[in-house]
Amino acid sequence: MPTLSIIVTAYNVAPYIGACLESVRNQTLEDIEIIVVDDGSTDGTAEIIAEQARADARIRPIRFEENTPGGVGPAANAGIAAATGDFLGFADGDDLYDPQMFATLHAAAVAHDADLAMCRYQLLDEADGTLREPDEGPYWLPYREVTAFQLDTERRSELLRFIAVPWRKIYRRDLVERTGLRFPEGDFFFEDNPVHWAAILGAKRVVLVPEWLCQHRVGRPGQTMDTADHRLPQIFRHHDIIRDLLIEAGVEEAHRRDLLLWTATQLAWVSARADDDVRRALYDILVPILAQYPNGEVRAFCAAAAPFGTAPMLLALRDEDFDAFDRAAGAMKARSTRRADAPAHSGGTSLLAVGLYHLRHSGLRRTARLTLQYAAGRLRGGAGPGRDEGETMVSQKDVMMALVVLQREMRALRGEVAALRAELARQEADDDEDVAEEKGAGRE
Repeated sequence: MPTLSIIVTAYNVAPYIGACLESVRNQTLEDIEIIVVDDGSTDGTAEIIAEQARADARIRPIRFEENTPGGVGPAANAGIAAATGDFLGFADGDDLYDPQMFATLHAAAVAHDADLAMCRYQLLDEADGTLREPDEGPYWLPYREVTAFQLDTERRSELLRFIAVPWRKIYRRDLVERTGLRFPEGDFFFEDNPVHWAAILGAKRVVLVPEWLCQHRVGRPGQTMDTADHRLPQIFRHHDIIRDLLIEAGVEEAHRRDLLLWTATQLAWVSARADDDVRRALYDILVPILAQYPNGEVRAFCAAAAPFGTAPMLLALRDEDFDAFDRAAGAMKARSTRRADAPAHSGGTSLLAVGLYHLRHSGLRRTARLTLQYAAGRLRGGAGPGRDEGETMVSQKDVMMALVVLQREMRALRGEVAALRAELARQEADDDEDVAEEKGAGRE
């Protein structure tokens, strides 16, 4: 039985599959099996996989004669069924993996007796070869070193907000078998989301490894993430799958707000990409979803926590007002287009913005704990306090220590506040412009 089974899924990725498999074969963790599932490719992918298998006996190819409907679900599940390792990991056939990645994750999982180990990743732009971080950088700020903890409701809520991708994680076989972990199969996409929720809900202990250990290719032709057609709204088919997972685990009430936050976050992403003719389908699939939440709950969420300017869309959906939803979604896409065309700026993630985010979504006690972890890391050169939840107690002395460290940041924070105020003023001006345009259109 190998230490780790790495399941590589591939479909029409002939230009990339060779480099992907080379990066997997060159892992410093050598006791692995590499299960490569080709989902009916027609571009020569299967031949490249066969050539790699002849060069490395650890590769076990599985080939589907025809491409399966929907996304990666059937291929990934075939890999899970064939896997024999103590741990399971995943790889996309067009991505690249650091030679140390799986050894690092495995060592962390074993050392901390974790069901699940997770690292950071970067986005590799196919157009120009540049690397950038996905939009989860603030979530990693409290974890500047390898950190393990038992999962409770609060920790699960925190991890459920991370991007759902499976190929920067490894899963202990016991977790996979105990939860019956499988990808949804059907005529839809973005199956990573229910798998992420199932794993976080089922895991007892998790370890986070704050290293960028894989590169996820974006911007290539045919990639699901780049689609802007009728498939975009299909991500919301996973809402009820996730809801059923919560009900089955007996934690629906505990994570109901997390699921609403997931819905709003996906809505922001989809509406920024959806063309005009997709909005009706988006509206039709979301109205029955929002109807599952009482009107007062939706309005309270919109007032306190709706992210990325999604409140007008959520309220329109709850009120079943397509015209209002169409206007709000159009404004969201227009703002997204303007920002995409604006010059890039640097400077990293604002500490103030991160603090405001956690105050809004995690509450005062959790924010105090994260502040303590951050402050201890600054004072001790990255060595944080106890790694387990129970070892980190927030006292008045701790808060004072945090304030001492944060005081050192004040000069930089003043500049960040000025920049944030300028950005808010620009956004308000953009919103006023959108409203004026809408009123003008109404008069016509």
